[in-house]
Amino acid sequence: MKKLSFLLFTLFLPLFIYADAYKSEVASFLELEKIVNKINKPTSTLVVMDDDDTLTMMQCNKSKGDESCQYLGGPAWYDWQDELLENYLNNKKDSKYRVADSQEELLKISTLLFSLNNMPYTDKNIPNILTNLSKKGVRLLVETARGSDNLSATTAQFSNLTTKNGTFIQLIENNSLKYGKNSLSSLASPFLPCNLEKSRAVSYQRGVMYLSGQNKGVMLKCMLSTYKNSPSYKKIDNIVFIDDTLGNVINVYDAFKDDKEYKVHAFHYTAFDKHKNALTQGDKKEIYQEQAYKRWLEIEKVIKSNLLDSTLK
Repeated sequence: MKKLSFLLFTLFLPLFIYADAYKSEVASFLELEKIVNKINKPTSTLVVMDDDDTLTMMQCNKSKGDESCQYLGGPAWYDWQDELLENYLNNKKDSKYRVADSQEELLKISTLLFSLNNMPYTDKNIPNILTNLSKKGVRLLVETARGSDNLSATTAQFSNLTTKNGTFIQLIENNSLKYGKNSLSSLASPFLPCNLEKSRAVSYQRGVMYLSGQNKGVMLKCMLSTYKNSPSYKKIDNIVFIDDTLGNVINVYDAFKDDKEYKVHAFHYTAFDKHKNALTQGDKKEIYQEQAYKRWLEIEKVIKSNLLDSTLK
């Protein structure tokens, strides 16, 4: 089966190298590295990466099965809670596992959980692969659905991850899109992107874009148009995008499919599909949901019993 997958990968690789936009899937960063190297234009290539469940994840020892994983606070947990909340607000069947009464409260809880957790790499090869690509001239950009409220937590998480020559945040910052005469991988943030109608404020700090859940394709295109006006601009011809959420991959593909300036290769990262689905679809979903809920109750109890005026209500 592995030989067949590799054969198909090899056969179809040229098709998307020369297309204006292409979408497919990869199960590892090693596959992604091969694709970037096959393009063979490192100094004009930008690798754009999602964070949660693509670069990093909540603690999980995969060798011991999903029972050892912390779902609480991760993307699968948030999507599950968002669905429970929507059912509650629409007077549908409620769930004993629902933790929030409003979208604002759910976002507040999610932000809190991010601030309390270190998050390891999803793939042990990530730091070496990205370091090696950056040495060849490939630029790196993180595009996260997290909002500006998660900036400090994200920076702390990336600072706790190591690479060959320092921390992960340093690797991204040193090799991302540079702005201004001082060539900084940051912009005064938050800011409204490209005067887009009904858009929410975003941030760009140390090579990480914080989008507050907005369309990643639209936001990336906006960012690149802004970057072209920077004194530190260096030409980009190829964009390789990777995200564990298929909808984001489709949005990036749709945003660039008729674009003649960039060749975009958008990839769905599938390494954790089974793990994420287990929370709501697997035979043990009740066990995982109960674990996640009990973990939250313990955290909530400690906060409310020890803080005189907690923001949790």
